[in-house]
Amino acid sequence: MKVAIDSSVLLALGKLGYLKLASELFEKLFLAEAVFAEISGDEIAKDLSKLRDAGLVEVAKCSNTQLFYMLSSSLGKGEAETIVLALDLKTDAALLDDLRARKMARRLNVKVIGTLAVLKALLDADLIKEKPEDLCQRLMNQGFWVDAGLCLKILKTK
Repeated sequence: MKVAIDSSVLLALGKLGYLKLASELFEKLFLAEAVFAEISGDEIAKDLSKLRDAGLVEVAKCSNTQLFYMLSSSLGKGEAETIVLALDLKTDAALLDDLRARKMARRLNVKVIGTLAVLKALLDADLIKEKPEDLCQRLMNQGFWVDAGLCLKILKTK
């Protein structure tokens, strides 16, 4: 499965230490140039560069600039470029958390997967052994905006 990934998902997974594991879930992670610029000064930039050097992450520029400019009038540049990149590259999904971006992607027939769904997939694949309660707490401690009950409900569902 090829996916385009936005900065919120990238940062959440990176700060939890699961970015490399997420790259094992997906055949290829495509990162929009705007997203790469957003995270370039963050602590996870080094890990991301290693994944890029290993060929697991590819930084790409969207080609449909007209759609990008239209979307960026109501979304952040990273979110807009992630959606357009997903369309350009015909990825299987876009990894997005922002509600407006998710709604727009769905309107454009782009499948959306969020951070919690990626973490759930990692748990289900036994790639991480962390308890859902601990995982939710660490996620919220890093500043990820999610209701604790919702987080637990999603991560504990069998």
